[in-house]
Amino acid sequence: MITSFVFALALVAQDAPATTDPVVEPDAAAESAASFDTDAALARVNEALNGLETLQARFTQIAPDGSASEGTLSLRRPGRLRFEYAAPSPLLIVADGSTVAIHDTALETTDRAPIRATPLWWILKDEVSLAEDARVLDVWTEHGFVYVSLTDADGEMEGEAVFLFDAETYALNQWFVVDALGQTTRVLLDSVETDITLNARLFVLDDADDERRNRRR
Repeated sequence: MITSFVFALALVAQDAPATTDPVVEPDAAAESAASFDTDAALARVNEALNGLETLQARFTQIAPDGSASEGTLSLRRPGRLRFEYAAPSPLLIVADGSTVAIHDTALETTDRAPIRATPLWWILKDEVSLAEDARVLDVWTEHGFVYVSLTDADGEMEGEAVFLFDAETYALNQWFVVDALGQTTRVLLDSVETDITLNARLFVLDDADDERRNRRR
């Protein structure tokens, strides 16, 4: 349950590509596809992710029903990430280096899973190598983006994720996650800052301490 939830929620993006596709002549599109080096592109993607140490941004998450939720994403590699949702969403997602926790303030529940059991590991591990850590379904380029389609190599997590990288800088731009039912969740970021100092407390979820305090009252 938690791995499916994290699979749908927990990754990174920037501005969305235009909703109206640019007109591309068939011959030009075929030539571009023929000259695209997928191995080199995947190597550039790995290099860009491995060069990312910290990131903070505003995120917008579009659910399959079209509803949107917003919040702040903080990331520090390796192993640490925080999705802090703005009200009225009750959710907080924190990766502390070993586990991913999903805390629901409305239900007063916290679910946890090892980071290695979620797709977060693909971008949070110390040395990213997508071809080794996931099953690469396809790599292609169009409309100024490099697309990388991934799924779980062991088949334990159902679904597919498609990540978009800027074709010039290879900065992670946005992604779509399709679950086992064919429903798509989209995540976008703006106001992105990288290589900044982040408070270590952002990546600690104090639910266990709170429970001990409540029992003593």
